[in-house]
Amino acid sequence: MDSAQEHDEEPALVRPFLSHLLPALHDDSAVEPDEAAAVRSYAMTNGRSTASVHLEFESMLQVTAAGLEAAPRLTFERASVVKLCTMDILSVAELSARLHIPIGVVRVVAGDLIIDGHLEAFLPSLAVAEDVDLITRLIEGVRAL
Repeated sequence: MDSAQEHDEEPALVRPFLSHLLPALHDDSAVEPDEAAAVRSYAMTNGRSTASVHLEFESMLQVTAAGLEAAPRLTFERASVVKLCTMDILSVAELSARLHIPIGVVRVVAGDLIIDGHLEAFLPSLAVAEDVDLITRLIEGVRAL
């Protein structure tokens, strides 16, 4: 082999399964946003796709006394959910829109917080069509998506 040919060859990869990430080392735009979002969602939910607690889109979430106490110790999305629910009672759909997180991920994270006693969930009355404030907030949440 001549020296010109040696420089043209790429070195053997120690971890060949990471080869699709190599362009990202040189160019930040090479990582697909969809791939990054999928990995982030997977990390937030620990790989789960269903919540421990069944939550509807319109399920309203409110922080509990235990949640207020635990808030300084919570991290990442869990802290964000508790913080937003401290300021206002929010639906699962509103949290999804405000945090820019897929609704399925919000369901899993909120379900975990309910199990831990940091949040409580309740469904609004069956007369949702008459609750103009809720409908307005849901429309704003959908527009934010």
